[in-house]
Order: sequence, then C-alpha cells, then structure tokens
Amino acid sequence: MMNRFLFELGTEEIPAAMIEPAVGQLRSGFEKVLADEEVAWERIFSYATPRRLAVLLEGLPERRPDREEVLFGPPRSVALDPEGRPTAAAAGFARKLGVDVDRLELMRTEKGDYLALRRVLPGDPVAEILSRALSGIIASVSWPKTMVWTESRFRFIRPLRWFVCLWNDEVVPFDFEGVSAGRQSRGHRLIGSALVEIPDAGGYVESLRSAFVLADPAERRSRIEEGLRREANGMKLRRDEGLVDTVVHLNEFPSVIRGSFKPAYLEIPAEVLVTVRRFHQKDFSLLEEDGGLAPHFLTVVNTEGDPDGRIRRGHEKVLQARLEDAAFFWRTDRKLSLAERIDSLGHVLFQENLGTYLEKTRRLEWICGELLPDDNLREAARLCKVDLTTDMVREFTELQGVVGGLYAREEGRPAEVWKAIYEHYRPVSLEDDPPESLNGALLSVADRIDSVVGCFGVGLVPSGSSDPFALRRQTQGLIVLLLAKGVETPLQRLVDLALAGFPKFQNASEVRGQVLDFLYRRLHFVLQREGLPSDVLKAVLAVGVGSVPDARERARALAAIRNDADFEALAAAFKRIRNILAKSGEEPAAIDPGAFVEEGERSLHSALEGLRPRVEERLRRKDYLEALRMIAAFRGPVDRFFDDVLVMAEDVILRRNRLALLRAVSDLFLSIADVSEIVPEGGGKNSAKGS
Repeated sequence: MMNRFLFELGTEEIPAAMIEPAVGQLRSGFEKVLADEEVAWERIFSYATPRRLAVLLEGLPERRPDREEVLFGPPRSVALDPEGRPTAAAAGFARKLGVDVDRLELMRTEKGDYLALRRVLPGDPVAEILSRALSGIIASVSWPKTMVWTESRFRFIRPLRWFVCLWNDEVVPFDFEGVSAGRQSRGHRLIGSALVEIPDAGGYVESLRSAFVLADPAERRSRIEEGLRREANGMKLRRDEGLVDTVVHLNEFPSVIRGSFKPAYLEIPAEVLVTVRRFHQKDFSLLEEDGGLAPHFLTVVNTEGDPDGRIRRGHEKVLQARLEDAAFFWRTDRKLSLAERIDSLGHVLFQENLGTYLEKTRRLEWICGELLPDDNLREAARLCKVDLTTDMVREFTELQGVVGGLYAREEGRPAEVWKAIYEHYRPVSLEDDPPESLNGALLSVADRIDSVVGCFGVGLVPSGSSDPFALRRQTQGLIVLLLAKGVETPLQRLVDLALAGFPKFQNASEVRGQVLDFLYRRLHFVLQREGLPSDVLKAVLAVGVGSVPDARERARALAAIRNDADFEALAAAFKRIRNILAKSGEEPAAIDPGAFVEEGERSLHSALEGLRPRVEERLRRKDYLEALRMIAAFRGPVDRFFDDVLVMAEDVILRRNRLALLRAVSDLFLSIADVSEIVPEGGGKNSAKGS
C-alpha cells in the first residue's frame, strides 16, 4: 500500500509575498525530519493559498526501519575480575538496562575493550514520528514579521485557525496552540463551503476544488495566464511576471476580468499610470499597436467570474479615484520646482541617528563628485531625494525616484540629470535591470554605500532575518551596478568616501572592517549566482578586492584553469608552502642568493626571477588567465625544490633564506588568489604538509 500523509495549516490571510518562502520552509522541515529518521518517501507535494500551507507526502512506509543500538558500559578492567567473571559494576550496568548480565558482550573500541549491550530498536510508526515533529516544523517557519494572539505568546505571521492531519484516511492526533487537528478544511470565503471534509490524504486537492479553492499555485497560475490571454482580446498585454506571482498568492479561485478608464488620464505619464494601477489595484496594463498605454486594464478577482459586471464597475470606480488623485498630484506638485523643495528635505528624517535627507543629499553630492567630476551628476545627487516631499510620492511611495526624474524632465533639465534621478533606485532586485545611464548607476552606488556605511556606523547591522533597511538587497544591487557598468573604483575607496561623510563616528576603523567584510560576502553571493564556484571565490576574496569587475575577472580565470593537472599539483605545493610558512614562526627576511647551497634552491630562485616580471606584466594588462598559466608552468622548479631541499634546516641562515624564498613564491601566487582555498575535483581539500 502507498501510504500518504497530509498536513494542512490554516490561518488568516497571509501576505502574498511571504507565502512561497513559507511553504518552502514547511516542505523542507518535513524532508529534514524524514531524512533524520531515515524514512524514505517517493513524492512530496506542497500547496498554498492565502489561508493555508500544506504538504502531502506519498510512498511512505508504515514504520521507520529497525535500528541497532549499542550501549557501552564499564571497561573490561572494571567489568570483569581476573578470572573473567562479571563484577558488581557489570551487574549494575545490566540492571540499569533491565537485562541479564549474560546479554552483555565485550566490544573493542579505539580506547580498548568495553562491556556493551547490542539491541535492536523497532521502528516507530511513521505517522507518530511526523505527529511528534509537527510542532517543531511549524515553529521553524520564519517570517519577516510576526504577531501573537494567545497567552502562550507563540509568534506566527497570522493566527492559526485549523489543522488537517491525515494518515491515508485516518486523522492523526495533533494539538498545537489550542488548535486540534481533524479532517475539516475551509472552502472559499465567498462562494465555497465554510467547512470541507477531506476524506483521505489523496483526495485533498479535489476536495478543495469542489469548494472553489485551487490549492496548487501552479493551477492558479495557469488559470490566470489563460484568462489574461483571453481577456486581452487581441490587444497586447504588458507582461509583468512579478504581478503574476503576486495575484497567484492573493487568490484562491482566480478569474480575469477586463475594465476601462477615461482616455483623458493617459495624459499622466505612463510610469505613474502603470505604478498606481499595479501596486494599488493589481491591474495589468494593455497596450496599443504603437506600444502606448491603452485606456483598458485586466485584473484578477477571487471568484468564479463577473457575469453582471458588478465587480468590474466597482473596480473602475475605485481606480478612477486613484487616477484622479494621481492627476491632481501631477499638476499641483509641479507648482514648486525641485530646487525650491530642497530645503524641505531638512524636515524628512532618513534615520534618527543619521539625520535628515538633506544631510544625506549633501553626502551624496560629495561622493558623486569624487567618483566623477561632472556637474550634471552633482546636480542629480542634489535633487534625487526631493520628490520625497511631493504629494505624489507621499501617496504612491513606489514612485520615489521615478517621479523626481519625471518632474526634472518637465522642468527641462538635461537628460544626464533627470535620467540619473529617474534610475537611481534601480536595481530593486537581482532580477531587475540596472540603470542605463552611467550617472544613474554612480548615483545609485553613492546612495547605497552611504546607507550601508551609515547604518553599520550606528549599529544597524543585519542579523538573521532582521534587516530593516534592506542592506543585503542594497549591497547586492551595489555589486550588480559595479559589474554592469565596469566601475573600477575599489570597494575600499567607496567605503572610505562614505565614511568621510560621517566624521562623528568614533569607531570608523571598526566600521570600515565590518562593511568591507559585508561587501565581500555579498560579492561572493552575487558571483556564485553567476555560476562561479564557491572555493574559487574564496580564493580570490582571500587576497582582498580591488574593484569588483577585477575580482570577477580573476575568479573567471582561476575557474578556467583550476582543473589543469599542472595547476592542481602546484596548488597542492602552494598549500604546503603556506603550511611551512605558517608554522615556521620566523620573521620575514630578504633572499640572499649567495647563501644557496643546493641546486634545487638555486633553480627555484632562478626560475622565480625569470617568471616574476612576466607575470607582473600580465597582471598589469589584467590577463589573469595567462598569468595563471605561467604560474602553473612553475610546477617543475617547485617540485625539484621539495625533492632536494630540507626547508627547516638546523642552520639558522639556511633556514631563513629558504623560508624567504618560499615567501617570495607565495607572494607571486597571492598576487591573484589564495589557491590553498581550492578544493580538488576528487573531494576534500588537499592536505599536503611538509617541511
């Protein structure tokens, strides 16, 4: 029989953006428990709607496999007398375990022979194992925000309302936070049954479908996509995958309807129209043949349809009010120029310990002026936050930056200014496009590095899931910008420029180190997403980072050569060199060629002297792959050196001179990366040691 286990957790409505990560954690929790208990399964499915998270496991055994357990007691010398008879200690050990002494046996261990009991533990029923684990699995799901609603103070995203817990067709007993498991789920709030009986675990999806709940997000997505194609009715749909993701998790039984708004509102810039409708109405835009916005929209509703048009008319009425507000703000905001609004930033707080946005603006002007001496860039920095004082951004916060750029364009400012303002919040995520203009990218870099350094300076350091200023996201965007635009400014310089704007920081050196470490970790994350191996990135970052594009080029070169036979052997030798230098305890000294006595050290020194200028030339040209190939060809002299030479000689002069030679070889390697971090193809790290 193919056993199935179903667990559904019912709540009040969960915010759409939090559902997918949460159900993923729930699924991972079950997978971990089963792996820890050595229970196999055939398939696992996860389901989620705004009011439920669920996991269905199929192909489970009835019981966990039996396990053999060995319990150790006293050592032989204590457990047996000289004639080999059990002592009182042995009898006491047997009594403690509830067995006869005859059941005990001597077992050999690394520490000697010990008295032991070998016994088989029968496997528990899998349903019981999962029931016992449920409380921990639920509590392990982390949320950006949580709430409490019971005296126990248990925290979750929303109050827990019901559990469905079934082993095939039987209810598995489970109680948590005053809620008992059963077989009753909940149907659609408006058009479904209030209570839905789940007859068995395998009938979960169909039972909910009969109550107008599509439990599978993939099915809801397919239904939405088909509805969008149908209702577009020949017009071009403005694709918005992020909005599709949102509406999938906002609805339990989605349908798509089409509506319209007055063409007069098309006089509002398209960016404003799209944003207002996307974020506040969750509408999809339709386009005319020329690519311009059409006065129509598509929206997803949580019901079977809208045959009499009541939902459409209500939606259009709300949308008109939103668009009327946007049109009013678009007219009235421009009665004051951006320049006339600058002083108002002194009343807009950035962060209580970091001052106002007016102070931040002055810091951005300074950083941008140092990155690129361009008047247009400095002007963009001076004006980029001014739209925070406008009614448009107060009402529609998603438009910050964009509105400032549009207002600057309306004022006739140069494209180098208004585009930089318009783009400087991009990229919002790793999937978002970076700014097209160089000024927009540099302004975004300045804005992000100022925020990161400032927050670290006042102790607002990301920890766990807590990152109120989204510093991880901002820093990842910073890395993407530097890569996309090929900005060669070193990270250390960026941090120092930002620190100069906070002269009151008493711990500037400590902040600098913390921020650089944070930047390196985010750089590692971004480059690993590009497909570069983790050990290669560790090797490159271990020797420090100049510019971000340069670090990527070094990593790409190292990844390309890492599996060459000569380079692998040389990497192992380098680890040996690092081990010797680390253990020597000797102070660095200059190489004295006249003190060489072995041919191996003479040939290594000669090869090094010939190789170093050639490698340095390649490094100046940033031809890292060729430099690494040259270094890989250095394998022969290194191998001969270790074959012929005892590095840690008793003679102090010989020893120091040989260590100095190895240190010079090590420095040549470290000009690109610390290859001791490279993990060979075969598995664990090379463990070459020697002296």
